[in-house]
Amino acid sequence: MLLQTPTPAIGLRCETDFAGHCEFTALPSGTYDLRVQKIGYYAISQPNITVDLRTGLPGNVDVVLSHQQEAHEAINVTASTPAIDPAQVSTKEELTSAEIVDIPYPSSHDYRNALFFIPGVTPDGFGQAHVAGAETYQTLVLLDGFNVTQPTNGQLLVRSSVESFRSIEVSPSREPAEYGKGSGGVLALNTRMGADQFHATSTDFIPGVQTTKGISIGQWTPILTVSGPIRKGKTWFIDSLDGEYDNNIVKQLPSGADSDHVWRLDNLAKLQSNLTTRNIVTASFLSNYYHDPYDGLSLIQPQPSTANDDETAYIGSLKDQYYFRGGALLETGFGVDQYSVAFTPHGNSPYILMTQGAAGNYYEQQNTVARRVQALSNLNLPPKQWHGRHDIKVGTDLDRLNYNAQFVRRPISFLQPNQPPPNQVPQPCPTDANGVPIAPSPTCSRYSVFTGGAYSTFYNVEASAYAEDRWLITNRLLIEPGVRFDWDEIVRTPLFSPRLAGTYIFDDEGNTKLSAGIGIIYDNTTLGLINQPFEGQRVDYFFDPKGNPTDASGNPATQPVPVPTTFSVDRNTLSAPRYLNWSVGLEKKLPAAIFLKLEFLEKRGSRGFAYNTLNGAVTGNYFLENRRDDRYDAFQVSLRHRFRDRYEIFGAYTRSRAHTNQVFDFSLDIPLLSQQLPGPYPWDTPNRFVGWGILPFFNLPIIHKTDLVYSGEVRTGLPFLATTDQGEIAPGDPPGTFRLPTYYTINLQFEKRFHLFGRYWALRGGFDNLTNHANAILANGVIDSAHPVPTYIDDVGRGFTGRIRYLGRQ
Repeated sequence: MLLQTPTPAIGLRCETDFAGHCEFTALPSGTYDLRVQKIGYYAISQPNITVDLRTGLPGNVDVVLSHQQEAHEAINVTASTPAIDPAQVSTKEELTSAEIVDIPYPSSHDYRNALFFIPGVTPDGFGQAHVAGAETYQTLVLLDGFNVTQPTNGQLLVRSSVESFRSIEVSPSREPAEYGKGSGGVLALNTRMGADQFHATSTDFIPGVQTTKGISIGQWTPILTVSGPIRKGKTWFIDSLDGEYDNNIVKQLPSGADSDHVWRLDNLAKLQSNLTTRNIVTASFLSNYYHDPYDGLSLIQPQPSTANDDETAYIGSLKDQYYFRGGALLETGFGVDQYSVAFTPHGNSPYILMTQGAAGNYYEQQNTVARRVQALSNLNLPPKQWHGRHDIKVGTDLDRLNYNAQFVRRPISFLQPNQPPPNQVPQPCPTDANGVPIAPSPTCSRYSVFTGGAYSTFYNVEASAYAEDRWLITNRLLIEPGVRFDWDEIVRTPLFSPRLAGTYIFDDEGNTKLSAGIGIIYDNTTLGLINQPFEGQRVDYFFDPKGNPTDASGNPATQPVPVPTTFSVDRNTLSAPRYLNWSVGLEKKLPAAIFLKLEFLEKRGSRGFAYNTLNGAVTGNYFLENRRDDRYDAFQVSLRHRFRDRYEIFGAYTRSRAHTNQVFDFSLDIPLLSQQLPGPYPWDTPNRFVGWGILPFFNLPIIHKTDLVYSGEVRTGLPFLATTDQGEIAPGDPPGTFRLPTYYTINLQFEKRFHLFGRYWALRGGFDNLTNHANAILANGVIDSAHPVPTYIDDVGRGFTGRIRYLGRQ
């Protein structure tokens, strides 16, 4: 906030407290100009404010900032000039609402794909996002302040329309004591709210057409967002509906068994009411539905070998904010989120895995429900003066988590590399009346049977509290100490996490900022790991290339040898995983309004959860232990330049290393025979560059108001594991030996905005993966006589993409 006298130009600066208040004291009588700005909001200027010491006027000046968003209509707004925020202590990377919609990326109707253009967020081979080298469950995911991290596996499953977001923020380090339960940092999903004008937008309301095996609807991803007032100045709403239909056709499969019709529907309904000038209540409900009748359909996974996948998610919240006359701000909230999965095979035929693919019916049926009930409160105390200003904040968080699961698994027959012979129907491994494979078995290399997995239910209770102080010692120096307390029903150990961070501004203009911080963070206890022993057991039988039985090490045996795989947990021996994170950052405004950011982050984790066998055995009983130690180091440099209006360019390079001493996440469904080994995590990316830009195109009559938008990524290929056909680690090839080829992509599109029928529209077209680079996303790392080297599974090549949007009335 800047208060300035018109003549002569004398400026006074002030930073607001938690409640948004800022006080200028001892002002002489006169006329002043007030300018208020905050990154991500439209700046507001109020000229000619008269201060009269005799009357005490004007007293208070109320200013309301509006969030920056896409310019749908012809209104006169000025975005805040990108600046270095002296009050921003934590490392924060942000995508605004306009950037989420404007940046081109594959499947741009899914906001999760936009995350990969945020420095420090890397994908794994299955498209899940990993922040600062962490596991998915090590990142705290917030939706409008409520924890929506999937309680069992931590995957980012919550979906909402890309048009529903106000911003997406990632804070991998220097986060305040308010945030815990995740050593990977915080991923904050902030959604919009309606205003005093009714507004409607729609995207991709016309379905796409494909010509594979005839003409049909290929993909349809309509979005409809409606917002506005219920009562102007008091109550507002927003409803954002997002749908998707995909007609996936595998042209190599026979007609009638070559398509997978996938449906998805998401809806966010949100309501805010200012009950009084001091009391704001916000309610929201987000629902997700997903239906895939043939999950994983491909040339090597035909329809009968897939499963029907039905998933739902429901997230509801209620939040109340009350501002007391004394200057305190109290926030209380209640939230519920629930995730369910129903995975059902298409029959009971034996499941067969071959070098060339799968046959029979899928082996696993599962029904799971994970739920969290959350209550939170945050109290911002009135600012206190003592050697500077103190903004103290305290809060509590109570969560109850439930996980109900049932698994039914049937046997899997792994055939020899040369089986079946050409033009013969694959057959499962022959067994006796007791279900034990018969030896010799020339066609069979491995046979797996499962037991257990009956209905189970688990719960956990988490309690947290924190206190933090934003101590503004001078206008240049800000210190943020804090401490956090965590406890849960499973580990049952009180955990205290001290934090200390701060910033220093080197000049009066605020063009250079140094930030640093250190803190202890404890990971939450993941229910999926605790429940793993109740998901069942596996027994494997192994055979040599001639079909003779062997043990797990490949030694000959006279009859099939059962090799059990079980999982065990002793809660009394568990401790909470502990991380020590520290970081330092420098922000500098360069000539030509180019903003430079340098960041270094180091994380050292100990006592991490991982299953391991005893005495170095390659299989047997796996125990959950606290012996995983993680190391993550990252150095990042980024540049950003904003032109006039909404145009800007951004680029960032990150050099990082994500390693652990126990790299495997063992489970019943991963037939890996190995003890724990050190190596890089599967999402380790030593070198990575991401960049994007929104630029005006040539100002010619035909292409007037046409924008060029682009994005690009270059990164080291992800590591993958090489194994034998029996699931053993390939000799001499420990984790980290193999990597996918370098990943490289450029997405380039043009967007024309125009006025038609009294409305504004935007038409976009261009190419994803413009260079058609063969980007491998997965690898078949099984090495046998038929495949002496790993083979790669490529992502889609160059593809044309288009989009039409209705932006609203003039």
